Amino acid sequence: MAQKFGHYDSEYVLNKMPEYAEKVKELEALSVAYDKEVRSLYDEAERMRAELRATEVLLTSEMKKDRTKAIQAKQEEAAKKSTDLFGYNGLYFKKVDELLLPLRTKVNQTVEVVCKKYGLDYLFDKSADIGIAYSNPVHDYTEFVLEELGIIEQN
Repeated sequence: MAQKFGHYDSEYVLNKMPEYAEKVKELEALSVAYDKEVRSLYDEAERMRAELRATEVLLTSEMKKDRTKAIQAKQEEAAKKSTDLFGYNGLYFKKVDELLLPLRTKVNQTVEVVCKKYGLDYLFDKSADIGIAYSNPVHDYTEFVLEELGIIEQN
């Protein structure tokens, strides 16, 4: 009995969804706002640095040290803000998950329905790194591989 394969393009599907375009616009606006916030902190540090260079000859060594510390603190604040907003667990990526995950889940559920409807065993996603969007559980040999390796899972 032959297996049936297919493929689809998840990016194309998502881009055809009106609600996806709305969410992407919302994320772009959020990104611009967050970037502006971070940029203003870096600009402030640069302004402080320029001010220090301009008045350096008039300052005592203690005053220079204090201003240098303030500049470093502003730089660190900007870097922390950037990480808080755009880092791995930053607010921006949490918002991406919040807005786009429901749409991706909807597409994935629809993929499974289409696969069952057309009797597909595997459906590959042309635009994804993961490759397989759906596989018929009948063809899952994970347990046999574990058994061959001598790794028996206890349920």
